[in-house]
Amino acid sequence: MMRVILPSLFIVLMLAACSKSDNSRSSAANDRQPASRTDRGVTASDQPENDNDRKIIQEIRQALTSDDALSVGGKNVTVVSSNGNVTLRGSVKDDAEKQKIATAATRVSGVTKVDNLLTVTQ
Repeated sequence: MMRVILPSLFIVLMLAACSKSDNSRSSAANDRQPASRTDRGVTASDQPENDNDRKIIQEIRQALTSDDALSVGGKNVTVVSSNGNVTLRGSVKDDAEKQKIATAATRVSGVTKVDNLLTVTQ
């Protein structure tokens, strides 16, 4: 009788452990879900797929990467455009660089607004 009960008990415990493990994995997956747009702001994944916004981003990127006075961080800020509304995110070396990047974005044709969310690293 014990030979039947022990293996059966072992199987039941293993199944219970597996189902609990699966639940914890789904909870962890839910924890990794991106926050809502209002919680995290505009990111590159929010970028619309239209030619005008792509052109705006390309021109801003070109202006930033061709400016030798900008730091590496300044040249690599995140640029998102949605219907001409540009959002800048990332870290720059000082306030002057922050303003210079925003000004470069403003000068691009088609840009209607620049949301400068760049942060200065000390």
